[in-house]
Amino acid sequence: MKKTISILLTAIMAIAMLGGAAVAEEAAPFSVLVPCSIGDPFVELCLKGLYDLEKETGKELKIIETYDKAEYEDQVCAMAELGCDPIYCMWGDLSEVAINYAEDYPDTTFVLTDVYLKTDAPNISSLSVDPYGASFIAGYLAAKKTEVGTVGFIAHADRAVSRRYRDGYMAGVSYANEKLGKNVQVQVAFTGDDQDPVKGSETALLMIEEYGLDVIFQSASLSGLGVISACQEKGVACIGSDDWQGGEADCVFWSALKPFDQVLFDEGMSVVEGTFVNGDKNMGAAQGIPLYDERDFAKLDEATQQEVLAIVEDIKGGKIELAADENVVK
Repeated sequence: MKKTISILLTAIMAIAMLGGAAVAEEAAPFSVLVPCSIGDPFVELCLKGLYDLEKETGKELKIIETYDKAEYEDQVCAMAELGCDPIYCMWGDLSEVAINYAEDYPDTTFVLTDVYLKTDAPNISSLSVDPYGASFIAGYLAAKKTEVGTVGFIAHADRAVSRRYRDGYMAGVSYANEKLGKNVQVQVAFTGDDQDPVKGSETALLMIEEYGLDVIFQSASLSGLGVISACQEKGVACIGSDDWQGGEADCVFWSALKPFDQVLFDEGMSVVEGTFVNGDKNMGAAQGIPLYDERDFAKLDEATQQEVLAIVEDIKGGKIELAADENVVK
């Protein structure tokens, strides 16, 4: 695939925007392209790992917020023309662009982030962290905590990654029902937008009013902060997602972790150290990925702590079988 003049012009403009001077080969930067604001909680989680990589390696991190899909190709190629290595592409649309252009940049490593994409290109890795196990534990704790017998789940849309959170949560509730002799029901809702806290709050308030539930698990990115706010307002217990969200509000008693910060750091270090391995990498409890934060765990009573530890061991040992991953684009 031939690189067009517009791509070269975009590279020149990017150089001007990012400092105006060519980057020396020995100080090659690395970049991340995100299709939303960097204020998104999941994006902020990823950036923690990339800032650590910048500090550890001395390589400059270039953060490119991309909002127009029509410009994705030019922006991905511009970063490659600048010599960025690796280039992290977040979510499906940007990742598909990277797959299309990777052959044109054989010396550039593309890291597809938080996607279910398969590729065997030698300079691409496709990273996903399965939230099913963390959500299973969240479901168990929600079912144990509820006093009204109904809990909620709110995501931004009925998409592959959201379904992994939802299905893991519902499986954990079912497991608790069986183990504890309960009959807890799960209500599910979608905000329709992952970047609108107002919609998140409205969705949560409607769910609370309609079902009278007392626990909500949110996995709705920036909109999820609105869910937390509504739970705090109404005195409803809340479970956060991706990163530890206990600092957002007192109502958040647990967080289902998806520690992409560490995953992206490790992948970047493999590029720097020359140990990079291409291919699809889906990580979870079996690969040592933490499912919860110790700050939340420390607040549980001793009996519940032992129950959580037993669940983790059963997940790792296969006694609790996690549903198969759908392996589709986010």
